[in-house]
Amino acid sequence: MTEIKSIKSYVRPDNTAVITCPHCDRQKSVPVESFKGTKSRIKVKCGCKNIFIANIEFRKRVRKRVNLRGTYTIHSEKTISGNIIVKNLSVDGLEFSSMDHHTFKVEDELTVKFRLDDEQQSEITKDVIVKDVRKYSVGCAFDRSGDLAFDGPLGFYVMS
Repeated sequence: MTEIKSIKSYVRPDNTAVITCPHCDRQKSVPVESFKGTKSRIKVKCGCKNIFIANIEFRKRVRKRVNLRGTYTIHSEKTISGNIIVKNLSVDGLEFSSMDHHTFKVEDELTVKFRLDDEQQSEITKDVIVKDVRKYSVGCAFDRSGDLAFDGPLGFYVMS
């Protein structure tokens, strides 16, 4: 049995995605607005008769996968802090998994600290706002009220 291939396609500002067949390289622009918020994986049958999975990425920015250890502190309860693993970074925020048993809530304000795995081992401290809580991960947006989230080493790291 042959394995079904999968591809990733980013949504453009006009709510379309260009899907490229991994078998024959045919491309087709398809409207994807109806998939937003429901599913991001669609099964596609190309004109070449091959079937593949298209992963539709609705994010505005590409995320960089990482595996960085760090800590968090909850602003409203300064005594509550713990350990995290940052799983990915973008210019807008980050996703982490907590190594402690804490129940995060959407709109919680945290300070996260972690070291990049760059040559300088840059230490990063950022204020974030929890936007999404899942079983094994927490999605956060950088708080942009105090400073630019992506100045200095963090901006260079994510864009490299």
